[in-house]
Amino acid sequence: MMKKLASLFVALFSLVWLTGAGWLPLAKSGASITCTGGTRTTSGGNTIITFTANGSLICPSGFIANSLLAIAGGGGGSSGGGGAGGYCAAGSSATCGLGTTFAVGGGTTVVTVGGGGPGSIAPGTSGTNGTNGSDTIFSTITATGGGGGSFTNNTGGGSNGGSGGGGGSLSGATNPGGTGSQGNAGGSSDVSICQSPFPASGGGGSGAIGIACSSSTQAGNGGAGVNNSITGSAVTYAGGGGGGVFNAGGTPGIGGTGGGGTGVSSSSTGIAGTANTGGGGGGSGSGGTGGAGGSGIVIISCATGNC
Repeated sequence: MMKKLASLFVALFSLVWLTGAGWLPLAKSGASITCTGGTRTTSGGNTIITFTANGSLICPSGFIANSLLAIAGGGGGSSGGGGAGGYCAAGSSATCGLGTTFAVGGGTTVVTVGGGGPGSIAPGTSGTNGTNGSDTIFSTITATGGGGGSFTNNTGGGSNGGSGGGGGSLSGATNPGGTGSQGNAGGSSDVSICQSPFPASGGGGSGAIGIACSSSTQAGNGGAGVNNSITGSAVTYAGGGGGGVFNAGGTPGIGGTGGGGTGVSSSSTGIAGTANTGGGGGGSGSGGTGGAGGSGIVIISCATGNC
């Protein structure tokens, strides 16, 4: 009888534990963990948790993610294309100082998915750069928003960001691209090359610098993004926005692979970066408005049963 009671006592305490919050269930060794929050899919023995907007990841205990991706919002275009949002990855091709895995703590982890920055009107010296994208934050990771594209005749150039905004169209001085802290710089518009009808340069991408305007009629393309297969399928993220052309008669820059928006000429509105890629917005021309940057994303992958 005493042996049976002792066995029952041990069994009960393998299921519960008394804490200040009351009686809580304990996971058995090797038991699966199921977190809540985000959208869950599976691929090749992995569970993929995706956040395309702000939310919370709630887990009964911590786990090890075998890969993770956090991308910030892309910068808005003006004359130059917007820079891509910062690209931070843990896994086989880690960036932002991360490793091959990432430890996610138990409890509630707030997830902030950065929005794309609005584009701005692209006229001369009274203009403003496109707005930088917003940061994406997960646990200890902060992906920095992409830099806004430069307005026309702005000798200060594109804004700095995760990737830098592209230099604007000009008539009197070189217009440099912004620098990238988690990607690449935007292209710089050279006054000796980019004459009437005044093409601008592309924003930087996570995988390549933005392309500079290459002649008086050709605006620069956005820098290419980076291919990532965390979801089980290859997807390219965080491309820069293409540069616009101030007047009609030139060829706008194409958005970089990975959601970068394509530029336009004259008074049209630049093409927005693709949502949830962190792509930069396309540039515009005289009287036009640059495209908005694309929003960011957070993706977490673990062995199925571990999260």
